Amino acid sequence: MQHLQRIVSATAVAALLAWAVPAGAAPTEPEDEPASAGSEATGVPAGATWLLIEARDHARGTSGAAAVLFGVAEERGRQRQASLRVDCFEGRTTLHVDTVGLGLGPSVAGVAVAVAYSLDGGRFVSASWQASADGSGLELSGDRAVAFLGALYGKAELRLAMVRPLSVPFLFTFAVGGAEQALGTMADRCHWSAAPAISEARP
Repeated sequence: MQHLQRIVSATAVAALLAWAVPAGAAPTEPEDEPASAGSEATGVPAGATWLLIEARDHARGTSGAAAVLFGVAEERGRQRQASLRVDCFEGRTTLHVDTVGLGLGPSVAGVAVAVAYSLDGGRFVSASWQASADGSGLELSGDRAVAFLGALYGKAELRLAMVRPLSVPFLFTFAVGGAEQALGTMADRCHWSAAPAISEARP
């Protein structure tokens, strides 16, 4: 696996999305509930690759290890590119899931957001994440992020749905195969403990 050693910010990660998924990827049909077990999301790269990079937190002036994976976000049958980013600044691990048009807004920064996740087509499990500082994505930090990432080891697909009572779910899909190799460097540099069960990442 290629190990990219370069400085990137969240803005640079967003710029990389342009080549992550073919622009002409066909949309799937809209659903009122998260996709059923065993279904496949159109447009998700079959051989998605984790990118290992050196990231910089411009607000704090610090740098640290990061891993980036590209996938697809879907709303009402329309697809757009999305990113899953894991970073570690000053010993704290944070998992970010971002896309354009999520629509949370900066006023909800840090507010709990209801989500549901599924691994390898299994049942969706309810959880609670947080809105990012700029409202463009979802975050999970600290021990809860490490626990969730540990549960990706040996898995092929992650689906994460942002639950919205008055609308259809906003569904993210990522091909997470190879997480154990890609995140091994993160685990070493960020001093993660042994991978815990995914139940520990729930509220």
